[in-house]
This record gives sequence, C-alpha cells and structure tokens, in this order.
Amino acid sequence: TSAGKQGGDDLKMNDDAEELNVGKGDPTPLDYLKDPNYGSYDVNLTVSLQPSNTQKTTKVCQSNLKHMYWSSVQQLVHHSVTGCPMRAGDLLASGTISGKEQHNFGSMLELSWKGNREIILDGAEGSKEVRKFLKDGDAVIMEGCCRKEGIGRVGFGQCSARILPAIPFPYEVEEKIVQAATATQPTPKFTNFKLYGFWRSSCTWRVRIALAAKEIPYEIVPIYLFSKEQMIDDYTAKNHMQQVPTLEFNDETDTIVRITQSLAIIEFLDSAFADRGGMILPLEPIARAKAKEIAEIVNSGIQPLQNLSTIQTLDSMAAQQSNPDEGVGKKFAKEAIEKGLSILEDKISRLHAADRKAGPFAVGSFGPTIADICLVPQFYNGRRFGIEVERICPTIVQIENACKNHPWFRAILPDMQRSIDSKK
Repeated sequence: TSAGKQGGDDLKMNDDAEELNVGKGDPTPLDYLKDPNYGSYDVNLTVSLQPSNTQKTTKVCQSNLKHMYWSSVQQLVHHSVTGCPMRAGDLLASGTISGKEQHNFGSMLELSWKGNREIILDGAEGSKEVRKFLKDGDAVIMEGCCRKEGIGRVGFGQCSARILPAIPFPYEVEEKIVQAATATQPTPKFTNFKLYGFWRSSCTWRVRIALAAKEIPYEIVPIYLFSKEQMIDDYTAKNHMQQVPTLEFNDETDTIVRITQSLAIIEFLDSAFADRGGMILPLEPIARAKAKEIAEIVNSGIQPLQNLSTIQTLDSMAAQQSNPDEGVGKKFAKEAIEKGLSILEDKISRLHAADRKAGPFAVGSFGPTIADICLVPQFYNGRRFGIEVERICPTIVQIENACKNHPWFRAILPDMQRSIDSKK
C-alpha cells in the first residue's frame, strides 16, 4: 500500500514526488527504481459488494491509483530487469491500492481490521448484512474513472465477479454437486427477451444497439412492414399502435411484460441493467439532458415524418387531387430529414466547438449515449432518401465514424440484420 496523500479528481499525472514520500517509505527504492520524474495517474477507484440475496450494492471502498507507492513505470522496470520479455498488450496487476483513511482501504482484511470491524451491507427487503470477510455468493464490483470539471470523464468500465463455494475434492464430482456449488448466484430478474421489429426500422435499430450495449441475449421476431404484418391481430394484441419495435420478456414472477416505443425501451434497459455493459444515459444532469434533447429531436422531430405510414398517407391524399404530384410523400420526408439533420449539425458542432477537449461522441462524451443511438440510424435514413449528409453534417459524420468502430454498433447494421428476414 502507498504512503501517498489523499488527492482530488484531477485528470493528470501527479508529479509531486516529494509529497508522495517517494524513496522515503518502506522499502526505499533501489537505485535502478529511483525515478526523478516519478508520477502516478489520478484514477478514482471504487469497490462495491452485492450479497447473493439482493440486487442492491454497497460501496465499501473509494481509493485512487495515485496512492500506489510504485508507479507503473517502476513496476514495468522491475518486472523486466531480469530479462522477462514484455509485449504490447501484456497486463500488469497493481495489487492492493489503499489510501490513508479507513474508506480508502483496498482489502477486506484492512477494512475489517483483521476481523475486528463490521462492514454493513444493504440486504434483501431493507435488511442489513454484516461482513468481515467475503462470503459465498457475494459479488465484488470494481469501477474506475478519471474526471475533471471542464475536461470530461474517462471511464474504464466495470470489473465484477461472484464468489462461489469451493467444489469438494476430488474435483471430478457429480453434476448435481457442481450445480449446488453454483446455486448461490442470483437468478436474473428479467429473462427470455424477444424483439419484434423490422430490419430497416430505425426505431428497431436503436433498441438493438441498446441490447448490445447491455450485452443482453435476445430472440429476433421479424415484422415485415411492407406486408403489413404489423396490422395482423396477433401482433396488434402486443402493440396496439401497430408499430415496431416491441420488446417482450419475463419478469421475476415469470409474467410476460411488453414495452413499446424505442426510447421507453432504452431507458428501461439502462435502468434495469445499470450494473451491466455501458451506461446509455449520462449521470451528469446537463450531459443527460443534452443527450435526451438530441434523441428527442430525432425521435419526435424527424423520424415520424419519414415513417412509411406518413409517406403512404401523403401519397394517397395527393392521388385524390386533380393534378396528382407523384412521390409527394418521399419529397416531404426528405425535406423533414434534411431540416432536422441541419439543426442537429449546428447544435452538435457548437457543443463540440465550445469544449476543445470534448470526446468523439455526440454530447462530447468518450463513450456513446442515447444521442448516438438515435443519430446513427437517422443518418442511414438520410442517405437512403438521397441527402448529402457528408456535405451538410460534417461533424455528425465524424461522430458516425466513431460509432461504427464501437462494439455497440459494429455487428448490428441494418444490412447485416436483413438476413434474419426471410422475406427480403
């Protein structure tokens, strides 16, 4: 553990070597490990525990990477000094990272002070549980991030694992013993996901991205809009608006639940699976509002005006005129998309220009949000309607490129999903 001081949230290298007592602690670095340019990264670290009988988590430790006595450079030098080859991509483990205060202690041994202190956790139905050391079934959840006001936030995701009972020796035991040993894992609250949608539907596409973000397996049930399958009685019973998408799943009582409207589905997934995958809605209030603003401009101000039903209605109305204008529906949709995308380009480009350290995604974040989930499918439709998006939306084009290289978006492009529909 480190003799380093308690620090703030600066996203920088902490180069105050003297203040960190480098070379004055125990042990004193050997000559080859002394570093006049000593520095450690300021990374906020938290550890939470989750008992097996609840979905609630309790934060038990809040530490920081800058509490490390040995810097990353020193660890690398010490590891390789005997000739051990190191390659790009190799991982080095830090070990316990503890600060000065009790809430900074990085191990259960320190937190409970060798079993002399009780650690209180939130349990099931408002109860409390006591820990001195980990128990079978406990989940350990580690998270880390760098942040500084005016610069932004860099997150390192989440690392979690659940403690399972030891399998009795010999390890080649009957399957029922193995199952009993893993029975403490909590049953997932929501299961058997089905997504009813159309491969080219931008609303369906949004939900697929969200499901990928949360790493949720699901079954795709194609609804072919051109054949009006959305109007069949069986589907209408699931979605009274006769629209796509519809997300169907079982809750903890095995009751079938259905949610329609893409943004409602996405918010549900982000809330219900907050401890899984990436965060779709930012926690910071202004960033959250900006992300939802962009999403709603697409969802309410553009997408409904390009819907197949809207285009067909306008074409039908035009056909009843004495001098019918062919293709009036698509012309109307193209104008609506172009206007909406132009407004979004202005809004997003201003946001990025105001913060030179903004990240590559829509609201200046370093990971995609609900704003990007709505933008990418809308851009696809812009091109489909013949809009020169590269000319009128250069900033959003860069955001689209960042999204294409992100795991949420990579494997779920519409043309790749088309293969699920036998009626293509």
